[in-house]
This record gives sequence, structure tokens and C-alpha cells, in this order.
Amino acid sequence: MRRWEFLVLGPLEVRDGGRVVAIRSAKQRVLLSALLARPNEPVHVDELIDHLWGAGAPGAARGTLQTYVMRLRQFLDDGSAREVVRTTATGYSIHVDSDRLDLTRFRELRARARAAEEAGDLDAESAFLDEAVRLWRGPAFDQVPSRRDGSADSDRLDEQRWEAVERRNEVELLLGRHESLVDDLLALVALHPLRERFWAQLMSAQHRGGRQAQALDTYRRAREVLAEELGIEPNAELRRLHQAVLAGRTGPAWLPPAVPDFTGRAAEVEAITTGLRGVWTITGPGGVGKTTLAVHVAHLVRADYPDGQLYLNLRGTGVDPTEALDRLLRGLGVPGSAIPASLDDRIGLYRDRLADRRVLVVLDNAAEEAQVRPLLPGTPTAAVLVTSRAALAGLEGARVVPLGVFPAEDALGLLRGALGARRVDAEPEAAREITGYCGSLPLALRIAAGRLVARPHWRLSQLAGRLEDQRGRLDELRVGDLDVRASLALSHDGLTPARRRLFGLLARLDAVDFSASTAAPLLDVGLDEAEEHVEALVDARLVDLAGRDVLGRQRYRLHDLVRVFGREVADDDPAPLRRLFDTWCDLAERVDADLPQEALRLPVRPRPDSELADRLLADPVAWLDAEWLGIRAAVAQAAALGMAEQVCGLVIATGAFCDLRARFDDWAWLIEVALPFATWRTEAVLVQQRGILRVRQHRFDEAEADFDRARLGFESVGDDWGSAYAWYASGWMHEWRGRPERARECHRQATARFRTSGNALGEVEVLASLGAIARRAGDFDEARGHLTRCHDLATVLDDERGTFGAVLELGRLLRFTGELEASAHRLATALTMAERMGDPDMAAIIRLFLADALLRAGHVEAVDELVRQAHEYLEEHDDRVGLVWSWRLLSARSADPVTALGWAGRALDGAEELDLPPEVARSLCTLGYALAGVGRHDEAVRAWERAAALFVEAGFHAEAAEVPVQAR
Repeated sequence: MRRWEFLVLGPLEVRDGGRVVAIRSAKQRVLLSALLARPNEPVHVDELIDHLWGAGAPGAARGTLQTYVMRLRQFLDDGSAREVVRTTATGYSIHVDSDRLDLTRFRELRARARAAEEAGDLDAESAFLDEAVRLWRGPAFDQVPSRRDGSADSDRLDEQRWEAVERRNEVELLLGRHESLVDDLLALVALHPLRERFWAQLMSAQHRGGRQAQALDTYRRAREVLAEELGIEPNAELRRLHQAVLAGRTGPAWLPPAVPDFTGRAAEVEAITTGLRGVWTITGPGGVGKTTLAVHVAHLVRADYPDGQLYLNLRGTGVDPTEALDRLLRGLGVPGSAIPASLDDRIGLYRDRLADRRVLVVLDNAAEEAQVRPLLPGTPTAAVLVTSRAALAGLEGARVVPLGVFPAEDALGLLRGALGARRVDAEPEAAREITGYCGSLPLALRIAAGRLVARPHWRLSQLAGRLEDQRGRLDELRVGDLDVRASLALSHDGLTPARRRLFGLLARLDAVDFSASTAAPLLDVGLDEAEEHVEALVDARLVDLAGRDVLGRQRYRLHDLVRVFGREVADDDPAPLRRLFDTWCDLAERVDADLPQEALRLPVRPRPDSELADRLLADPVAWLDAEWLGIRAAVAQAAALGMAEQVCGLVIATGAFCDLRARFDDWAWLIEVALPFATWRTEAVLVQQRGILRVRQHRFDEAEADFDRARLGFESVGDDWGSAYAWYASGWMHEWRGRPERARECHRQATARFRTSGNALGEVEVLASLGAIARRAGDFDEARGHLTRCHDLATVLDDERGTFGAVLELGRLLRFTGELEASAHRLATALTMAERMGDPDMAAIIRLFLADALLRAGHVEAVDELVRQAHEYLEEHDDRVGLVWSWRLLSARSADPVTALGWAGRALDGAEELDLPPEVARSLCTLGYALAGVGRHDEAVRAWERAAALFVEAGFHAEAAEVPVQAR
């Protein structure tokens, strides 16, 4: 059986058992090279055609390509069952073991060298790099006649070759092997005269070997070549070395290469470069670009630090101060035998070597203050840049530069810088989608750009489509040694088991943001411990701060890519989420028990003491305001998980809150989500709530059908309590529609069932409604009797809401009996109660009732402010009934007759849109006064006549009696 080996780091060679096998067809060589450039990955048909024919591809190119592939397969048939060249969904791929292709061996050796660098093993790093460099026999894919425009694959590989050579040379210099490097570097500058790094390394090797004259001559030759070929002066590194040689000294130049297409961070760059003295700390989560910014700034200011630039990757907790100082001292020219053993002695020697020297120290990826302090120079002439995921708040005197994700424009700018403006601007929507899927995280954006650079035939929309699926997004965000998942794993792996579990649970949660209290039920721990765990995740840069809520508590959130990673590492145990949803349901039910209830008050069951309730529900409604988006998301998530009890429980417990806060769209959506999960009884409750909502929306026919359906549902399970409320809701709805007799009958049925079920609170609500109906009908004594009994019973029951209803309706009754001062007093009391109960909608309406009473009593000084406050609120919340009331009062208070007429007309139009006869009648009355004010008396009388007829038809005899006499 044949055992193929492929060599592409130079002229293409195919070997079988060490014997070179010739491929005579040029097209076959091109096809094989294109596949080997991306081993074990699919290569698109269009890309292969581009390699084979370029812009001159024949019409039958795809068919011809299939023929070439068939022949290549036949050539590479190794006698095994597997195919070397395989067909994929979009093209073809070649499958080759890593040890049978020099390109993959080169990449593996570079990865091992990086690992050795992180471990501080310079000897191993040098060995791996030297082995990697020796694999090269010439330019990548040399003598392969690809017709593709440009040679991106080979150029990129060649650049990786010379980067490996540069790093190998740097390590050799760090190891003190400068003598053995000189000959190699002389050959390299002859081969690559425009590569300034090689000239700098040659100067360093010569100078360290005591060859000062040769080093100065090297600088002269480099300067002449650069001037002649490019018309430029040597870069800052060469100029610094030249000055160091002239001064008889040299310093380390350890900075990693600068990022050529550095984007954004203008404010941060300006702040650091203009004020770089002492210690600066760049902090932020993984992948946010801390190292990139530090290295970029270091290159910008390196000329200000001619005595050297030290760079050390501390690898989080991977390098302790003793080991770090060993490497730093060696870089400063201290022989290994002269480096003391103790940490304190190393610190003293390090600071002595840096005394009064202008040196820049970059400490990358620090874990904590104790790791950094021993590495700080003791001289004001030096500067230090530290990067860390931790805040390092205890690092004395440090200036902190926090980094977040890119703004939208900077994110697009990074793509433009890497891909070119033309390519990005050709697909602006796809570019925005890519930045969105990357969450504007610089590392993710750079990876996405790298993938597109490597695949110039890809449209941006193709990558955007691949990133759209969250489950595979992190797989897509990986190119070369850049990997979002690996970056996040560094933070995750350093957590305690409890915090790793919490991170996964928070990632599974669909809420946009959350408070620390959310962690308590997820982990089943107390609030204080939960907060400590969440703050630890903040310190690990896995959780971001998201501002404060209405309670002043800190909110937190997860970056989109962090959430994707968290879901990958999380377990799928549903119990913690169920525990959270149950906790939220319990808290919402506790809040619900104290909220205003309209036409449905559920029985209050005894509840045990709860630390969460005691600490979170000091302001119950504000707690629901703060957690609302999370609770809404929890309903959807519980539904997706099939948690029927939690879905229905949360929706029912938050119905009164939705009514209070006029969250009608949310309320409607929640009910529709919950209904498929409902039992017979919970379905009746949900349908009853939907009926209440539809009354608020003035969809009365649908509301009536809902109340009938709810009543039948309650009766089917023998629930007199619920059935009573269904009857009461129907009566309440008929009140709205001006149907007093039908309302009375429904309330009579409700009263009987309230008594049967022992619901005295329900009786209080019915008495308030009967008092209102009697008031409208002009039966003032009956109304006073109902309302007095309502007030007395509510007082006995300590029912604040019932007491409020009685006080409000008594205030309105006294307005019609002419007791205006008493009416205003009662209404002012009702206003105070509504505000105390946290019912701003009702408070706005009461302000209008109070304004009307004060206006009739002649106390006009307070009227305008009451109307203004009410109108602003009602307009903001689009309360159409309330707005009609406010427009009528604005008409009554307008000094200009024409303006008054305008407000009155607007009120009538609004009332007619609502299709509520009593509101139309009231608005006609106001219009009549406005018409009379402009001298249009006949029209005024007609408006009043129509108003009187509507009042009488609706049974609102008290208001009919107030219509001007000429209309009656």
C-alpha cells in the first residue's frame, strides 16, 4: 500500500515511501497545491476554478474540474478503502495525516514553540523554531503555475516562515548565542534587504559580540538600501540601536510585532501616549484587545525609551515573580550564574539594572497585584504597561484604562482595514451582521476578518450566514492560533466549581440582564453568597456590568459570545432554572396580593418567611419593574422547556402588574403563551384576565365572550370564587358600555357567589360598583347607602383597595349632590391613596375628577396644574379615555373661545372613536358650551339635546339632569 508524503514549503513534491513521484500535468499540480494549501478542509469549486484558469475559465470549467479531480484521485489511490480526495457540499478536500505534510508539521512546530514561550522555556522554543524553519526548501508552492490573481496562500505562508525566522533569531539573542547568528543574519539581510527586523537583529548580534564598527557599518548599509529602494529612513528600532551602539550600550527590544491594521481606541491611545509615566493598567475581558492596544502604544513610544523595551507574557497565574525576574534579568544582560536565588535579591538587582534608564516594560496578561509589584522598576525614568482581565485595583498609583467592545463604527473599521473598504462597502448589511454576531469583540472580528482574507472568493454574506447559528458560532470564530473559545476558556477554567456552574446557568438564562439576586435560587444559596459569586464572575471578565435598575441595584449581563460559550460548558439540568422560575413566581404572587385588582382577586394563600422576599420586596412594584424583562423572558423559556406550572403561575401572578403599568402588549402576549399550558382552572383565570385587558382596550364584544367563557370554566370545576368574579367582570364591562340594568343583574349574581365562597372582599367591590351605577342613575340616596356599606366593610376587612374605591366613589357622588367642598376633600384623599398604592393611571384620572370638582367650587387656582399633570401622563401612556376627559377640561379652562372650541371638538372625536355613549354625551355637553362661547347658539342647543338623549339612553340620569335646561 502506498504511503504518500507531500511537500509544499518550496517546490511541490509528492513522495511515496521516500521516492519522489512526478506529476507531469501542470493542471494536476495546480489542483493538488490548491487542496494542500488547506488540508482536511473543503475548498470551494469556484476557488479551484480560479486557481486553474483565472479570469479565462472556459464555460465547461466545472465539468473539466471534475475530470481533473477524477484523475488526481486515480493517481493518489493508495489501495485503502478511504479516498484521499473527497467531495464536499461545495467543493473538494484532501485528507492527509499531519505527519505526511510539511505545512502541517510547520504549523504544529510553531504552536509548540508558542507553548514553550509561554512556559518560559527558551531553549525548547528555539529548538522547535529551528526545526520549523529547516522544513523550508524555498518559497511556498514554488513553480506551481496557479492562474489565480495574486498569491495570497503562498505569500501568507512565506510571511509565516520569515516571522518564525525572526522569532528564532530573537530567542537566540536572548539565550546569548549572538556569535552563531551573525553569519545567518548576513545571509538574511542579503536575501531580504528591505526587512528591517533582520538588519536590527544583525546589529544587535554584532554589538553584543563586541563588533561595534561592524554594527555601525550595518546601520549605514541598511540606511542606504532603504533610502535607495523605498525613499525612507530606518525605522525607530534601527535608529534606537544606532544610538545605543554609538553610546556604547544596547538594550533589549522584546516587543511583539505591531498590528499593521490597528483600528479604533483613539481616545485610549491618546491618553496613554501623552501621559505614559509610571504604571498604566489596561483591563477588560478576554478578546477585547488589551494586548493589541498595549503593543501598539509601546511601538508608538519606543523611541522615547532608547534603553530598551521589555515584554513579558505572564500567562495569568502561569509565571510567578521569581521566574519572571529570571527572564527579565537575562534580557538585561545578566548571566544566569549571576542571578541570585531569592526573590528579594532578584528584585534588588532588577531595579539596580534599570536605575535611571529609560526603559519601557510591558507585562501582558497579569493575574493579580502580587504578581506585578516585584516587576515594577524603581526609577521614574521607566514606564510600565500592564494588561489584565482583573481590575488590579490594589496596584498603587496605577492609571487604569478599561476596555470594552468596539463601538459599531470601529467594528466596521476593523473589517475595512483588514478586507479593504471596497469589499466591505459592497455588502454593508452583511458587514453589520458579522459585527453583530461577533458582538463587536475585537478578537472575534479579527478572526472573522482573517477567515475572509484567507477566502477572497467568499462573500461577506456567506460568513454571516455561517455565524448566524449560535450553536456553531464559536467553531467559525477560529483561525490559525486565534480562537475566541480558547480565550474565554482561560477565564472559565480559573473559576471555582460553584462559579463555573453559576456561569453556565446564567448563560442558559434567556434574560437580557439580571441582578445578583438571580444567582441565589440558581445555586440555592443566600443573597450575600450569591452576590459574591456574581462579582467573582465580573472579576473574571465573564460577566459585564449593565448599569443600575430602578431600585438602585447593580444589573449584570453576558456578552453574546460569552453566552454562547457558557451554554457550551453548561449542563442541561432543568432543576436550577425551575427553582428560579418558582422563586420569581412566589415573589410575584406576594406582590400581586398587595396590588390593585380589577375584576379578579385570587385567594391569598399563607406563605412561609422568606429572606428573598424580606430583602427584595421593600418596594414590591419597583421590584417587578426592575425584573420585568427577565420575568417576561422566563415565561418564554419556561414554555420552551415545557414547564407548564411555572408558565401559568408567572403569567397569572403578573396580570395585575401589567394592568397597573398599562403593559397591555406584554399582557396579551403572555396570556397567549400560557393558554396552551393551562389546566381547566388556570385557563379560566387566564381568559378572565384577557377579558379585563380587552375592556381596557375597549374591545367589549371580545371581552364579554371571554368573561362568559371564564365563568363556564370556573363553574365546570365548582369554583364559586372564580365564577363570582366572572359575573362581576361582566357587570363592570356593562358599566363601561352604559348598560346599567345588565350591570346590576351581573352584580347581583356576583354577590350571591361571593357570599357562598366567603369572599367578603368581593362584596366590597360589588358595593362600590352598585354605588357608581346608582349615582349615574340619579338615585343618590341608594348610592350613598351602597358606598357607606362598602366603606364600613372595607374598613373592617382592612381592605385598602376597597376603602379607596369607596372614598373615590363618595367623592364623585358628592359632586353630583352639590357638596363640592366635601367632594374635593374626598377626591384629594383618594388621590393620595392612589399614589401610595402605586397606581399612576388611576391617580391621573382622579386629578381630572378633582379638577372638575374644584372648578365647580370656584377654586380655580389649582385646576390648571392638576389638568397639566394628568394630561402629560395620559398622553405619554396613550390612555384614550383619560385623554378625552383632559381635553374636555382643557376646553373648559381655555380663556380663548376658539381654543376652547378646538379642545371640545377633539374630545368629541376621541369619544366617538372609543364608541362609548357616556363619553360621547359628556363631550357633546362640553362642545355645546364651546359653541355658545363663539355665538353659535343653535348648534350648541343641538349638541346638548343629543347629549341629553345619550345620557338618558345609557341610564346616566344624574348627568342628563346637568345638561342646560334649554336642551331638555
